[in-house]
Amino acid sequence: MSAGSGNGADVDAQATAWVVRSAERPLGSAEQRQLDAWLETDSRHLGAYVRAQAIWLDIDRVAALDSGTVREVPEPVRQRPWRRYAMAASVALAAFAGTAAYDHLAGRISTDRGEVRRIALDDGSVLTLNGNSAVQIRYEEDIRRVILRRGEASFEVAHNKERPFVVSAEGLDVRAVGTEFIVGIEDDGVEVTVEEGVVAVGGKASGSTQPRYVRRNEQFVSATTGPRKAVLDPADVERRIAWRNGMLVFNGQQLGAAAAEVNRYSSLRVVIDDPTLARAEFVGVFKLGDAQAFAGAAAQAFNGEVVRRGNDLVLVRQQNSPSH
Repeated sequence: MSAGSGNGADVDAQATAWVVRSAERPLGSAEQRQLDAWLETDSRHLGAYVRAQAIWLDIDRVAALDSGTVREVPEPVRQRPWRRYAMAASVALAAFAGTAAYDHLAGRISTDRGEVRRIALDDGSVLTLNGNSAVQIRYEEDIRRVILRRGEASFEVAHNKERPFVVSAEGLDVRAVGTEFIVGIEDDGVEVTVEEGVVAVGGKASGSTQPRYVRRNEQFVSATTGPRKAVLDPADVERRIAWRNGMLVFNGQQLGAAAAEVNRYSSLRVVIDDPTLARAEFVGVFKLGDAQAFAGAAAQAFNGEVVRRGNDLVLVRQQNSPSH
């Protein structure tokens, strides 16, 4: 997150991102220094941060009351010299609308690394949120909208033709009436995989002014290289949703991609140093978060060894081992 004044919308968006990051996990020392520097760069930064923080705390307290519990909400950051100005800034800026912050925080549900949550929504639909993911629920009278902010989510949609169900992610809108599908934000774009029924894909990221229909066992990807659609084997669909049952299944995926998926659920990070090895195909079934079992199986499969470096499990080839 870079320092600099920017326009009002950019400042609000950066402040919101800092508040969300601080609330979801403790900031590292480097991140804390970066936040402090950003706050001290421009007085508008502090004001935007105070607004976003107030909105976040209000939302969190309401959520706690709705669930029948009352809990203390911790301060997202440690005390700093600039915080003596926070109260004055909050009073001076209270009249301004925190539109950007609210847009990114209201109705937010998120998961930590390794956490999978299954959530029953008000209309009878079911949302399953993958690890390190976040959504916002935006239900209105005439539409049920869910915004995927990061990660991946699975949806089992309750039928209601008068009130369509739409998932929005990175400029892509996925509309369903009664179906089951998964939407994930990946490095190369947004992936939509349909388990049952049909969805209509639209929005600026779809590459078309007309809806594109994706049916059972099909996948649509809005990649930077252009949108594409593919028919999947039913077994491949099952593999892609195995995380909902606490498992990861690999059946010919590249080892580097498999390691990235394992890292989503574990504080131990599997690192593939060798680019050739990262492209090798891999097969295996593992429990979510079991990075050690994955690294050990990969080392055995490719005649390598696992070297522990801090929280990294580095897979390296043994000397004079043959290439695969």
